[in-house]
This record gives sequence, structure tokens and C-alpha cells, in this order.
Amino acid sequence: MTEKKVRVRQAEPKDVVNICKLLRQGWNEQTVEYAPVDDLRGYKWILGILEQGFIAVADLNGRIVGAACASPFQPSWSTVWMLDVEFLYVLPNFRRDGIAASLTKAVEGFADKFNLPMIFIMQTGDKPLVKDRMMKIAGWQYAGGTFVRQRNGKEQETDNGDKAGD
Repeated sequence: MTEKKVRVRQAEPKDVVNICKLLRQGWNEQTVEYAPVDDLRGYKWILGILEQGFIAVADLNGRIVGAACASPFQPSWSTVWMLDVEFLYVLPNFRRDGIAASLTKAVEGFADKFNLPMIFIMQTGDKPLVKDRMMKIAGWQYAGGTFVRQRNGKEQETDNGDKAGD
């Protein structure tokens, strides 16, 4: 019987399609209509991060079960470069295994190597516990959130039929 051990490693070009599948699945879990994934644009985006930034993947015997993508950016108002954790997703069946923390640590290691501060804008939809867990991770501080206004200002209903914000 083969032992199932998840290994966090730096992504390679061969991982692009599987990372994009994770990106799509992550956005499909959102309860807020937000920036749908276009596969071709997703592939280009991921390849660009591989070239200029850092992607860590959680590999289970060749199966990618999670990924964290981070790219360097410089705010328009600053001379400082930062590392933006643009995407972190772990398949639901692997979320209690510490994989998200391992992926985050891998990206933090990359940031530390280049002495870069990091930013992580998290899209948690209506799952505030995810935000609360992130705020407990050592070294991170909460600096605000993302608000989304739907097209034409339409209110979005939650899973239980209530309108968001009620």
C-alpha cells in the first residue's frame, strides 16, 4: 500500500492546467458573484507568476491538491516592492491537514529570501471564519477587506435566501 503524503514544492510549467482547475473550483465556491475564471487568461496569469513570482503546490503523489500563487508588485504610490499572495486554495477534502499553512509558509519563505513585505487580499465570501483563522497566523495583521458591488448594484442572495447584509 502506497503512503499518501502531501509534499509542498515549487510549481513547474507542467502544473499550470491543474492550478487553473483549482482557481476555477475556488471561485465556484464563492457565494458572491466575483470575477469568473477564463481558462486561457488563467493559464497566461499562472505562467506569468511562474516567470516573475512564486507558486507553491501541494502534491499528493502527482495530484495537485492545493496551490498558493504570489507575484511581486509595487503600489503606484510607493517605491517599495511587495509580494501579493493572489491565490490560495486547497481542495475541501484536504483542508484539515495543514496544507494551507504549509503553502503559506512556502510563500513566506520566498518573500523572506528577497526581504519583501507581503499582502494577502482574501476573498472569503460569506465565510468569516476563514478570515478569523488567517488573522491568528503569526506575523500577519488585518488591514481591511474587499467589498464587491454587483453589476447594476443588484443585491446578491445568500445560500439561505436572505439578501447579503441582512
